[in-house]
Amino acid sequence: MTDTAYPWPVAVFAHNEARNIIACLDSLQAATTHPIACHVLANACTDRTEALVREYAADHPHVHLVSIALGDKANAWNVFVHEIAVCTETPCFFIDGDVRAVAGSLDAMAQALAQHPQANGVSALPQSGRGVAAFQRDMLRDNGVAGNLYGLRGSFVERIRAQAIKMPVGTIGEDALMGAMLKWDLQGDTRWDNNRVVVAREAGFAFDSVSPWLPREWKKYFRRRVRYSVRGYQNKMLGRAIQPAGFTALPFHVRDLYPRYPDVLKLDWRGLNTLFDWLAIREIRSA
Repeated sequence: MTDTAYPWPVAVFAHNEARNIIACLDSLQAATTHPIACHVLANACTDRTEALVREYAADHPHVHLVSIALGDKANAWNVFVHEIAVCTETPCFFIDGDVRAVAGSLDAMAQALAQHPQANGVSALPQSGRGVAAFQRDMLRDNGVAGNLYGLRGSFVERIRAQAIKMPVGTIGEDALMGAMLKWDLQGDTRWDNNRVVVAREAGFAFDSVSPWLPREWKKYFRRRVRYSVRGYQNKMLGRAIQPAGFTALPFHVRDLYPRYPDVLKLDWRGLNTLFDWLAIREIRSA
């Protein structure tokens, strides 16, 4: 059961999201009938994101701007979990500022947590993007976590706080690390348990895809592909650091792992991805 006396905390991650943030906040109002407290974690924004959120908050008292100097999602996650969120028995939700929650999603996610007491967290399904059908299939098969929109049981958040577990700054995409926290139940010496995550089939998120065919998007697309490769190498290192020492052994910054596991930086043939892997290895070694 969730505590109906308190609003559900929602973390909204925003780095230069002036084009998307209002649509995201509007979608959250339609995502639940329960009171919510939306904390927009504006990290190192140089566009009008913060100004737009201030204007929006003037007419929407449930919205709160949190200005963070460091442009890093993992750091913003730490700020929310350890300094802002008060969950107790209420669920906590996390959404990227460039996506829109499908109507009723937060209610569906809260209901899924209530119906699956063994689950530490709940995922929403993607409703847009290239390969969306395969993405949905994989999430349903593996009880996967998409960092775009997910929820955590309040008691799980309190355990994270009690153990002072933080995401290493510089971690790219918290999906895999969040999934590991949930399925390893914050331990490094236990068995991976897919039942610790439930996928709410009625919950979803949508976003505008970056097209690799538009010249103005090429630089953004190229950089994203390199970051995907960096994330892959980071995830391998994070997995080694967690087992069996546990999540309290994670370093402050992810780059502290780079000299520990140089053998991870192997270049294997992966078709076109090999180029991005090579660039990712160069970037990691230069760090």
